[in-house]
Amino acid sequence: MNKLIIVSIFLISCLPAFSQSVWKGGTPGRPTDWMEPRNWSDQRVPGWEDGVLIPHLWHNNYPVINTGVPAIAHLEVEGGAHLYIGPKGHLLIDGGATTNSGILLTGLIRNEGAVSIFNTALAAIDGQPGKLINQNQGRFTATGADMAAHMPR
Repeated sequence: MNKLIIVSIFLISCLPAFSQSVWKGGTPGRPTDWMEPRNWSDQRVPGWEDGVLIPHLWHNNYPVINTGVPAIAHLEVEGGAHLYIGPKGHLLIDGGATTNSGILLTGLIRNEGAVSIFNTALAAIDGQPGKLINQNQGRFTATGADMAAHMPR
């Protein structure tokens, strides 16, 4: 019985620590800056084991990415919400820590920089892929199974 408990504890500790960071925005002086920790529910910039949720907000302080940001595991943009990726911005989604799609999209992503998605268990983009709009030479790349049916055109 003791061996079973020890093995169970070991197996649980080996599971990835997937957490969710929720965008709240509005930090004075940096209300839309993705890299400002106070714009996130957990007071830190999301990283590679984090799922990110951008909810529909009562204010218009939605995130802006103007540089390369740390890779995240999954992104969800709710209906009515939006994300802007500037010309020098790069959003990298490494789905290796989850069993999700790269992006669940019902809101809007306006991309003038780069979005890269890889290692996803499901589609690169689920929901409404057409709401990822590449403008002014914005680039989108994805690798993995079932990419062709779920990539923005």
